Amino acid sequence: LEGDGLRPAALRSIADKKTGFLPLEATAAPGNPKSRQISPPPPPQKPQNPTETSGENSSDSAANIKLPSAETYQLTWREAGRTKNPRPLKPLKLLNFRLGAVASTIALFFLARFVLQFLLTNTNSLLVQFYIFTRLPIFAPIQLFYRDPTFLVQIVFGLLLASSPWLTDALLKLFCGIETLRGSVLSKHSKEASRVLRSFCTKQNMPTPVLKLLPIDVPVAFSYGCLPRFARIAVSKGLLEKLTDDEIATIFARELGHISRWDFAPMSLALLVIQIPYLIYWQTAYWSERLCDLMTIEFLRFAVKFLAAAISAASYGIYKLLRWPMLWLSRRRVYFSDRTAAEITGNPNGLTRALGKMAIGIAANIEQQKQTSFFLEGFDLLLPVGVAQAATVGSAALRAPLEQILLWDITNPDRHWLTVNSTHPLLGERLNLLHLYAQFWQLETELDFANPGAPNPPAKGKLSLFKSILEFKDSKLFLQGAPFFGIPMSLAMVALLWLIGWIFSQTSIWRLDWLLGDRSIFWGCLPIGFSIGTLMRINYFFPDITPRETASPSLPEILSNPDVLPVDAQPVQLSGQLLGRTGIENWLGQDLILQTATGLVKLHYVSRFGPCGSLLPQPTRPSDAIGKSVVATGWLRRGATVAIDLETIRTQGGRVSDSGHPIWSAILAFAAAFWGAYIIIQGGK
Repeated sequence: LEGDGLRPAALRSIADKKTGFLPLEATAAPGNPKSRQISPPPPPQKPQNPTETSGENSSDSAANIKLPSAETYQLTWREAGRTKNPRPLKPLKLLNFRLGAVASTIALFFLARFVLQFLLTNTNSLLVQFYIFTRLPIFAPIQLFYRDPTFLVQIVFGLLLASSPWLTDALLKLFCGIETLRGSVLSKHSKEASRVLRSFCTKQNMPTPVLKLLPIDVPVAFSYGCLPRFARIAVSKGLLEKLTDDEIATIFARELGHISRWDFAPMSLALLVIQIPYLIYWQTAYWSERLCDLMTIEFLRFAVKFLAAAISAASYGIYKLLRWPMLWLSRRRVYFSDRTAAEITGNPNGLTRALGKMAIGIAANIEQQKQTSFFLEGFDLLLPVGVAQAATVGSAALRAPLEQILLWDITNPDRHWLTVNSTHPLLGERLNLLHLYAQFWQLETELDFANPGAPNPPAKGKLSLFKSILEFKDSKLFLQGAPFFGIPMSLAMVALLWLIGWIFSQTSIWRLDWLLGDRSIFWGCLPIGFSIGTLMRINYFFPDITPRETASPSLPEILSNPDVLPVDAQPVQLSGQLLGRTGIENWLGQDLILQTATGLVKLHYVSRFGPCGSLLPQPTRPSDAIGKSVVATGWLRRGATVAIDLETIRTQGGRVSDSGHPIWSAILAFAAAFWGAYIIIQGGK
């Protein structure tokens, strides 16, 4: 991409709002001939299947983008320079950030309490039913489970926070073999990192964090602890070996930023809280598989597998749920740590290269291990680069220029709404901010991002708000979020019904005056609004898949289209090798990744019998095809990450696993409508 180095005013205000940074308009310096080249790995073999399509029907927008061949492209780093005396950036305003961190932690506490109360109450309810049926004392309800668990959760949270450095050390020692990183070893790989540690800690009057080394090849780093004096910075062997001296220093500077702002403490607490259900999911699936291998009675094997799968699946769902309160803090703190690293080192280009290499390293690790490791998924909240983004972007970065595959991240006007469920901000947006820092210090930039035109200013006047609402109603973003926007829109239905009740209360017709102020109408209309929104979206979300209209785009083509949203569902048929976990660990389709000739694509699977149907015996499961060549057919979604909602997975041997996304979307919509109607009917009695 070619650009003149100028930043539009609209996007400049966004950068200022996120990080407090106000860049100057500057022109990039001429390129540096010094570079490092990385060749892409050989693509997986494509399966010979008559159902494959040639890809001639790719979307026009993607087809018009000229990309280099994945077989001939080589990733080349410019090795752009740095500044020795960086001019100070605009001071940060951290009050809202700190209030948000406190609010996120409080929300995590109440959500954890709710989950525990729900589990205890329903466990006793289940025991009561068993006791009534069997009359066995062993099934008598546990009286302790009826008590309020608030105090218990407070004690657990306090203990986890106070002991987070040592508990995390023990966890990493047990599963990863973590060890102490000696200063001499760090100096051998990066003398600058050692200098940054000493100088920053002296300047901030804080003790130097304890350094830890993870003996794994994937390049990662993170910080954890409860207080700065007990803080740890853990880096992997892969990071020290794959990054250069200055790049390692920028990563250490990022982690020092987390420690100096104290955001590492609530994130360390959150990590330990979510590790409880995650370890139950992982270890239950792992040991049940091995126990079943020792059993010879088929009925016992089935019973153990079913029970283990139910516990494992429920624990994984709780793990995903408990991450939600911390997602805002996880995303927000990344902006500040990137900026801190650029300020400390004066090397935004070095951090750009470091983040890019980490994404590539994570993708390479997934390809090498043939699955997403439990460490990467379990510690995703603390890593500098999100694993979901890194898998796709990192694999495509070896086959097309980063500026092109990250175009959606910096130009799509609705991209910020689509990161709500993400642990990290968009990688392209982060690298674009580093690009601006380099321009501010009048440096050559590592990447040349094209500068999109500034959006049209909103119309001013009395009707501007009304016009904005109408324009939003007609936008694709409204259709994308229709199930959720339907909930507040249902309040209009409530107001209308209450108005009808008021009108009839003023007349002699008395049979409808109960509508006025009836709370059951309020609560019943909320799921009905969700149902209406889901039904409005379902035909757009799941268009018919026909052989002639099914495309086979390459991953760089998918990433380079800057205008699409997940609602722009494109029927696709991609071939490659299926990666992921095997056995009970993947019965829900938690880790399904298609390794295509041009990169990694996440697959979303739902059993035709629903999420709970995945626990039942089935002739074929997607996890049965792990490691095999497959053809995946479904609907392509381009959001903060790229994924395919599966319709079918077909192996070379002819085995087919069917998915039920459209069916269960419709079932969910009708179930919500019936639930809302039931609430209203019960309230009217």
